[in-house]
Amino acid sequence: MPWYFTSTINNILENQPQVEIKFSEKNPSDLSISRNWMEYIEFQCVPGGPGAYDVLRCDLIKQKNTPTKYKVWGQDYHLHRLENSYKELINHLVVSSSPSSQSLSTSQQQCNLCNVSKSALKKAHEQSDAILSALLSKMVEHEQSHIQSEAYNHNIVCEIIRVTLLWTPLFENSTNIIFVRGHASTSGQIMVPHQIPTPIVTTLALPNHAASSTTRGTASSILDDLPDRHISPHAKISSWSSERRPLEKKETFMPDGVGEVLLLRENSTRGEGQGIIKFELLEGMTSNFFAIYTDGTIRTAPDGVLLGYVRHLVLECADACGLKIDDRPIDLEDGKNGLWAETFITSSSRLIYPIQKILIPEYGNNNYESDCCGLHWNTFWEARHQQKEGSDHECKWYQLLKEILKRGGY
Repeated sequence: MPWYFTSTINNILENQPQVEIKFSEKNPSDLSISRNWMEYIEFQCVPGGPGAYDVLRCDLIKQKNTPTKYKVWGQDYHLHRLENSYKELINHLVVSSSPSSQSLSTSQQQCNLCNVSKSALKKAHEQSDAILSALLSKMVEHEQSHIQSEAYNHNIVCEIIRVTLLWTPLFENSTNIIFVRGHASTSGQIMVPHQIPTPIVTTLALPNHAASSTTRGTASSILDDLPDRHISPHAKISSWSSERRPLEKKETFMPDGVGEVLLLRENSTRGEGQGIIKFELLEGMTSNFFAIYTDGTIRTAPDGVLLGYVRHLVLECADACGLKIDDRPIDLEDGKNGLWAETFITSSSRLIYPIQKILIPEYGNNNYESDCCGLHWNTFWEARHQQKEGSDHECKWYQLLKEILKRGGY
């Protein structure tokens, strides 16, 4: 049965977290999965509604003849981004709820709500630190025997803990109060830090209207008007957990065997061109996307995306791995023309995952109905090399991963 820890601070004026272990049924609404937990809070809890969140990777580390310890990746970076996400959320909530004409008192009240006080932010930071520490202490206690039993055959092993911090606004007497919650879970998999990750297959969330008139299908509205994060791309808002679900259906963009869906943006400066020529590749639904070009440059979308922590680390490590950063957008057409040597995604919990294959929908072969078995897919791009254990040839993405792990203390 899946299990997880949650933590809250019942008295918002104090910093004493209450931590509970909980069990969940293994089903689509399994609350040991943090996105399900956030959706549950948004729609069924008080205080509820959308919140700002961030996910931190925390490694439980066991070396031979040493006690189990934990490492938190980028704690300050994540909390700073969480604060900025919260400010964007508040601004969006206040502006979207305001009428076009309002009294001076109402306008002043909304101004007060929009301006989150420094003391409220300071308290939220303190409570987040306390919740994170409490959750990890419980995780070490719970998982210590498990990781120790797996450590005999290796000098060092680790278990990845995903900690989600959620800040939900609570408006009382024209005051903006931040309610802080935490969630911690693990897959239970014990791994060697430098273990080569299995390459994944991704799909392109290309809307039906992007196809040329000769290949356009009779798709449903979801395939024409795809959900995206364009309104607040730099903010992590919990409502994205539910908004992106239409993209994750087997009959849309996540058939069996697909590990991530890649989001696109239409480039209006490309004139009247049709098909992929007008699109830039932005990011995954929960990850950043990188392309290493055949000329030795590396690109990731310079704007319109979440500025992820591992994205930041990759850009820091690029020069050490012989890569030159190119700040231009990633044009989808470049992949079609064979200019990508390697592609990969990054996220806080996964660090780097190489992409083996990128699939593109072929709408011309579909009559999309709600009960159909799904879209038809063509291979848009495929990796030329795979990283193998002990190989003399090292892919650039693997060099980046090793450099990140090195800087992380491994």
